[in-house]
Amino acid sequence: MDAWLYYWKQFLGNDGQAIIYALIAIAVVTALEFWIPAEKQHGLRGRMRNLGYMALFKVLGIGGLALWFSFVPIWIRPVDEMNGFMRVLMVFLNLVLIDLIYYAYHRAQHRFYPLWAIHELHHSDAELNATSSYRTYWLELPVQGIIILLPTLYLFGGMGVVHGTVVMAFSLFFLIFAHSNLRLSLGPCQKWVISPQIHRIHHSRLPEHRDQNFAQYFPVIDRIFGTYYYPQRDEFPPTGTHELESDATILKTFVRPIKIWASLFKKKLGLPPNQWVNE
Repeated sequence: MDAWLYYWKQFLGNDGQAIIYALIAIAVVTALEFWIPAEKQHGLRGRMRNLGYMALFKVLGIGGLALWFSFVPIWIRPVDEMNGFMRVLMVFLNLVLIDLIYYAYHRAQHRFYPLWAIHELHHSDAELNATSSYRTYWLELPVQGIIILLPTLYLFGGMGVVHGTVVMAFSLFFLIFAHSNLRLSLGPCQKWVISPQIHRIHHSRLPEHRDQNFAQYFPVIDRIFGTYYYPQRDEFPPTGTHELESDATILKTFVRPIKIWASLFKKKLGLPPNQWVNE
């Protein structure tokens, strides 16, 4: 218990600066969204709801991550001194590794229903915007921390504070920029780097966009693995899910994965399936 509380406080404290930067970035991008929106008439209520999810994601998610690290040590590989070019290259390779692991995990979330249960909330937003980047079920943080953070910390954790700050800044930018409600196309560059239009395709409700554009930073990964969809110039489809409404209460979204897992477990045992998953 003492170890968990120690890590939880440490992680929350270390993440405090990142949260401040994230809120500033969201505020700036939100102002741009009112100027050149992909969709008009997005309300304040949905944005505030998403910030509520952000608070849960951080407080509960970091608690879950701290519980893991209370039992599993963090292994960091020593790194030799290197010149400026190599340091820039290491930042790039760090981002590529994160995106490759995330791509595999992200595809698994869309393929396997137990994993989709905690990813569905993120996709349910019918008003995709900068705040949607943190509209995420709290269990995503410890799960992604184990799957993505552990290997990247081992390989790049010894690079120092500057390296970690730059990687965090790029990750933060990509996350918020990709989800922004901006009518913005990067043209041919969208084949190489994420844009709001490319990621909007991933959040689309339309069947022709299903399971496309999984990468978080570099769409070239989607091109390599055959999941890339290059949109038309004015293609900005509606977003959201058919099963979970965008304005569902936080309580409903909090317990929904548990109900889904319980229903799947009962089905596995041959018992009658639950009728209340979508209630």
